[in-house]
Amino acid sequence: MKLLKAVPLLILLFIVGIFGWALFLPKEDVSRRIYQTIKEQEKRADLAFKKVQFEEVSAGEKFWQLNSQTAIVNKNTGIATLQETDGTFYKRGRPVLRFRSPAAMWDMKKKEIFLDKPLGYDVSLERQVQSLAKGRKTGRASVFSLPRTYKKGAGYWFQANNLSWRLADEQLLCTGGIVLSKGEATGNAEQLQSDVGLENIRLTGQPWLAIATADQPITLEADSFEVIGRQDLFIAQGAPKAAWGEAEIRSETANYFQGKNKVDFNGTVKVRFKDITAAGDLAEYLIKEQKVILSGNAQAQQGDNKLSGQKIIVSLKDQKVSLVGKSTVVISAEELK
Repeated sequence: MKLLKAVPLLILLFIVGIFGWALFLPKEDVSRRIYQTIKEQEKRADLAFKKVQFEEVSAGEKFWQLNSQTAIVNKNTGIATLQETDGTFYKRGRPVLRFRSPAAMWDMKKKEIFLDKPLGYDVSLERQVQSLAKGRKTGRASVFSLPRTYKKGAGYWFQANNLSWRLADEQLLCTGGIVLSKGEATGNAEQLQSDVGLENIRLTGQPWLAIATADQPITLEADSFEVIGRQDLFIAQGAPKAAWGEAEIRSETANYFQGKNKVDFNGTVKVRFKDITAAGDLAEYLIKEQKVILSGNAQAQQGDNKLSGQKIIVSLKDQKVSLVGKSTVVISAEELK
């Protein structure tokens, strides 16, 4: 509550808008595919089960276990359809992700699983699953919630519109509107791909990241984002662009370190802020101090004044440029009058 009081109303409206964005994305047809297959299975079923358990084991390693109240298997198609399901995904033989889903489909030939509207959660949240289930969302976006700090506090959980997994790459895939929250950072995308422990997540499909601050939110756009859970790190790849207020930074890659509360920019960094333009090979943005520190062929221009040096500091709060180390300054004649 203290954090919410410290954040201006404009920021709250901005964050609320993030969730509204996802509500109007096209709905994925995975659910329709599952229920259509269930109807087809009922007409040509080879085997029918009640309270059955399936699992995937390869080379002695268990990958998942799926429990179902009812199941139908067609031997010719190699498809099993299940209703009222719950299960567990394993990573290196250890249970890491549990889930509940009203319906599921298992392609035994392709070794793929499809889940309809699953509620998934870290095994550490087993005792809290009832409260999670009560708070299940009804919107069209798939919501993934991660702890701000890895392995501290509660684990991850999600409520997705659809989820699939395949043995070929051992990856989870969710498509459609994605909203991922991790502390003050909220990511948006059309597709999420991850390991079953949600330790390494990839966001693609017009992804962007919003970082809430006490002043104003920072937005970061890129071709893709990697979320490295163990390092509390967001990696923006593919010409990322960061913006807050009138300031804008472009680079080749960008890394947001949650623990250090800073964003590092790498490769042909360009900064624009009011009448200030600056560039360098590297830059770091210190969020609390509202300072951009450029290094490596660092140079800047404010009005007609030009500066270059080992490091250049652009203070967004004070709207000033300063130099660190050996430097060169060219002052316009107008400034000398």
